[in-house]
Amino acid sequence: MAGYFRKLNGTVYDGANVAAEELTNGVFAEITATGVKKTAAAKDTVLRVTEKTALWGAEAVVLDVVSVGEDEVFFVENEWDVKKGGEYDTAEYVLKKDKLVRMRRPVVGDQVIMTLEPTLYAALTEADKVTPAANGAVAKVAVSP
Repeated sequence: MAGYFRKLNGTVYDGANVAAEELTNGVFAEITATGVKKTAAAKDTVLRVTEKTALWGAEAVVLDVVSVGEDEVFFVENEWDVKKGGEYDTAEYVLKKDKLVRMRRPVVGDQVIMTLEPTLYAALTEADKVTPAANGAVAKVAVSP
C-alpha cells in the first residue's frame, strides 16, 4: 500500500511511537501495548470516497474525513529515502520494525489518498463511506435500508 495526506487541518504528527511490525505509507494504524500496528479491526472514523484514481501505477482512492469517533486511529506517512536521480515514488517504502513511526490522527476536513487492493477498489464508488479496517485498509460502510 501507499498513500499520504493531500489536505491537512494542522500538521502535528506523532513521531514518539515505534513500529511493532513493518509498516508502509498509506495504512491506518493504532497504538498497541507492543507498539504501532496496522489496524486490526473496524474503527469508528468515517471517510467518504471523493475520487477513484491511480497512485504510482496502483489503484487508489481519495478520501475526505467526514467524522472522527472515539477510536484512536492514525494514518502512516513516513519520511523516505530520496535516491538521487530517482523518481518521487513512496509506493515501495517500508518502515522497519522498532523504528519511530511518523503518523497523524486524521481530523474532519483532512483528505488522504491511499492505494487499495483491486477487489476493494472495484467495490467502491464515489460518495461511498468507508472506515479504517483490518490490515490497515478500509471497509465499505453498510448502508441501512
